[in-house]
Amino acid sequence: MTDREIIQHIDDGANYYVGLFGEAVHMEKVDKEFYSYVKPKAGEQGISFIYNVRINDLPAEQMKMVIDEMKSMNMPIWLSLLASDEAVFLFSGKTAHEKPEPSEDDEVYMAMLSEEKLEFHENNHKIIRVHTAEEFALWARMVNDIFTGGVSDIHPVNHFIWCEKMGVKCYILYHDNNPVSVAAVMDNNSAASLEFVGTIPEMRKKGFAKAVCEKAVCDAFADGATIITIRAVNRAVANLYQSIGFKAY
Repeated sequence: MTDREIIQHIDDGANYYVGLFGEAVHMEKVDKEFYSYVKPKAGEQGISFIYNVRINDLPAEQMKMVIDEMKSMNMPIWLSLLASDEAVFLFSGKTAHEKPEPSEDDEVYMAMLSEEKLEFHENNHKIIRVHTAEEFALWARMVNDIFTGGVSDIHPVNHFIWCEKMGVKCYILYHDNNPVSVAAVMDNNSAASLEFVGTIPEMRKKGFAKAVCEKAVCDAFADGATIITIRAVNRAVANLYQSIGFKAY
């Protein structure tokens, strides 16, 4: 698999991840001609995001109009990692040569191919894969607490459809019978993405996130994934993923 194909899978993983938020009764998921977006319905709570942006082949004038339209919606935008130089310039006002050197706080885009997977040793942690509505509600509350300070980006009831019908594999790691760490794998036609990896603050730096990642990665490859992608929020987090076999692209 070429680097460009791998980067395309990283892009596809990000778009699939965002699109899944729209798969709930309290959310809207809209596909427009050149991009898609998700947002909560009136009076509901959830993420708003523009994704699956398809503007590379547009004439410059039309490309600018679409970019201006997206920006006017005041939502975060996932612009393809393979966006053309012209699209990047119209979107950010900077050329590739003007981009600053990567910092420790920048996202790191990573992947692991099935033939690159490491052999993990059995650990003694209790890790469950979510199957019931009650387990999902616990997993969702943990994810919301860890990543958004309790804001319900993931609905503990409405998003259970992820596990019920959409093949998302969610994991909870227990320590001393207490849930402390979470992860999930989203499988998009054998190209999986590792998502929502986190540990409650008071139990960090004890190896729990690594253990739950290893379980999720092993299961994903065992279930037929040919590649697993992830977007590390910063260099420190990327070091964790690198330790279990992910490479940066």
